[in-house]
Amino acid sequence: MIIQILFNVPDPMNSYQQFIRFNHLDIPDLKDEDLQTEYFSLRSLLYWLPPDKFWIKERVRELGKEYGRRHYAQNQLPSKTSNEPQNKVLRTVDL
Repeated sequence: MIIQILFNVPDPMNSYQQFIRFNHLDIPDLKDEDLQTEYFSLRSLLYWLPPDKFWIKERVRELGKEYGRRHYAQNQLPSKTSNEPQNKVLRTVDL
């Protein structure tokens, strides 16, 4: 009962939007702050849930994957700190 007050599991037969949310297809379109808010709030709910609430566990896992993917992509952007080329060519010397 407390889960229904804090978080409503979508009914995929009710509407198209709930179907999309139930199948986690809305996650790539979430803003960064909405993704983080939902991830951390649901993650804290996991401690109080009975074990049969599989959808919320799946949701947390999918949100975590997307959060990790976005964080990894942001940290992998090339950054040039100097005027030197990033890839140095190995030069050989003839003796």
